[in-house]
Amino acid sequence: MVVSEKRIEDLKGLKFNVPSYQRGYRWTEHEVTTLLEDLYTHSKQNRDYKYCLQPLIVKKVSDNTYDVVDGQQRLTTIFIFLKFMSAEFSSGRRRSNQYDYFELVYETREQSAKYLKELNFDTYQEIEDYDIDADHISKAFGAIDKWVGREDINPDNALHDIYQVLTEAVFFIWYEIDETEDPIKLFTKVNLGKIPLTNAELIKALLLDQTNYESENDSERIHRGIAWDNIEHRLQEESFWKFLTNSENYVTRIDFLFNLLECNDVKIPLKNTYDTFYSLYAKYQNEEDKPTFISNYWNKVYLLFEELTNWYMDLNRYHLIGYLLSVDDKNIEKVFAATRGKKKSEAFYELKKIAYKTLKKDISSIEDFSYSSKKKEIRSLLLLFNLVTLINKSEKQYRFPFDIYKKEKWDIEHIHATADETAEADDSLANLTLLDSNTNRSYGDKPFDQKRRIIIKVDAEGKFVPICTRNVFLKVYSNKVDGFDDWIDEDKDSYIQAMKQELNRFFGDCEE
Repeated sequence: MVVSEKRIEDLKGLKFNVPSYQRGYRWTEHEVTTLLEDLYTHSKQNRDYKYCLQPLIVKKVSDNTYDVVDGQQRLTTIFIFLKFMSAEFSSGRRRSNQYDYFELVYETREQSAKYLKELNFDTYQEIEDYDIDADHISKAFGAIDKWVGREDINPDNALHDIYQVLTEAVFFIWYEIDETEDPIKLFTKVNLGKIPLTNAELIKALLLDQTNYESENDSERIHRGIAWDNIEHRLQEESFWKFLTNSENYVTRIDFLFNLLECNDVKIPLKNTYDTFYSLYAKYQNEEDKPTFISNYWNKVYLLFEELTNWYMDLNRYHLIGYLLSVDDKNIEKVFAATRGKKKSEAFYELKKIAYKTLKKDISSIEDFSYSSKKKEIRSLLLLFNLVTLINKSEKQYRFPFDIYKKEKWDIEHIHATADETAEADDSLANLTLLDSNTNRSYGDKPFDQKRRIIIKVDAEGKFVPICTRNVFLKVYSNKVDGFDDWIDEDKDSYIQAMKQELNRFFGDCEE
């Protein structure tokens, strides 16, 4: 496979064939107008920058002839626009070949190909003798005519500006598949969403492009391909992935690494853009020694992966980093700053200071939190209390399962939800803990003794219960050994004191 940029100018003299397995042209006035608006805005505000269209996936058939596997809708719209330009600026109804950049034909829809070839102001509404594709092509041509007829623009200037952007700034990501690859299978997968073209798909094609390797180094290319698959496989493990991010929006999870390296933005895939590929490809194009650039870049990817793996393997750092990334994905930049180039002990102390700053109140006054406070702040405090408790256990600590915590949506719940006859329900921090939504629904607003039995049962079944939640319902924090079926004021006071004690024990050297 070959990945490169192709400007509209680079398409001159090429013939594109739309195979029979593809549907015909189906863009509506909305899509056509949106593209025109976008190009027109780009001409006014961003003329010095490139404008990238979606990938054009092709397979070479012969010299200068390609089958279009994916991207025909935009390619056809550009073709129609160039036809419009030719019709608009031809003198005396005589066509000018100035706007003939490429040829577009349909494999089994000869009428569509004929209609496209003859398209102009005289013919665009004459669709009676043509197939359904002609109707959509006609409407697209009409949409352009309608758009340039707006009162708020000068039609000649607007068309000139769009044409200038098309020829000077617009480019496709040219994705040329191997001769051995089945285009029908690829088309089906792309359009069913099974393998959408992500940044990673495009970057992989670039990193493993055979032209970036000496012939005798093909084994290196193969090894990188295997390493790529191993990294993706590791990132697909939920325990590792949920430790690193809160995102659910990655199709190819290795994209996470590229986003960190290129854009410092772990949420780029939410926009479904190709920013990381563009960033990498721009650097690649400017390099004279492209094989060395590819080798160095891959080393950066692998070192980053090893860095994240080391975070995961060290339990102390794992719990602190997992906490910081659970609170906010963007904290990853602070984690990098705190850990890179430092000894483990130094890095651990720096992470502690960052975690300490997330507390919205002094440890001495955390009892001022209540259910009416910001839920995010209480949830973070309760999570931190659990993680600090584990770290304070030192070699006896177990790995907190961030994947289960996030998947089961653990949140703030009342320890004893039912008010007695003389008082309202207690919304103070002393009556709050972390519980998962399923368990919470199973007991609703039941009193402490009934909740306690359910929690003990859930724990006995091997389901995850955070250590501090378990301690609450087993009354580990309480000073009295009797009264197991109630959560009284003395229990609440002991709970708050235990929380302060654990947090002070851990963050004591951060308060100076």
